[in-house]
Amino acid sequence: MKARVIEAFPTRKGMLSKGQIIEIPPALLEKLKGKVEPISEPKAWLTEKGELRTQGVFDDLAAEIVRLTKDNLLLQRQLLTRHCGEFDQQHIGHLWEAWEERVAIMEHDGGLSRREAEYEAAERLHLLAFMDIRADARSGN
Repeated sequence: MKARVIEAFPTRKGMLSKGQIIEIPPALLEKLKGKVEPISEPKAWLTEKGELRTQGVFDDLAAEIVRLTKDNLLLQRQLLTRHCGEFDQQHIGHLWEAWEERVAIMEHDGGLSRREAEYEAAERLHLLAFMDIRADARSGN
């Protein structure tokens, strides 16, 4: 189970700092009472207005947003841009480089068509919502 450290304490592997999220067996929860607090499984949902609401800590918020918005790429792009710092304008260039490299590998080594490789790479990097931006950039729009 996931737990948040509420009081720093040493372990055999080093010091655990306050605020750190750790994974512990449920049996240890009572032994560490006062030092950690359990974190419930994270939940995410969209309101009727398309606003993202979360409860708990997500290891990969981008993947959760993609899961919730797989049928609405415009909303997906908006939520990823708003809630995931990794999609800022500076970092998006690095993601496109990683995407182009992955496309080439999937096309060459994996035997996929160019279109299939582009889609698969975008899906793995959570970039499907940004694909039309890339298409516009290539066409000069």
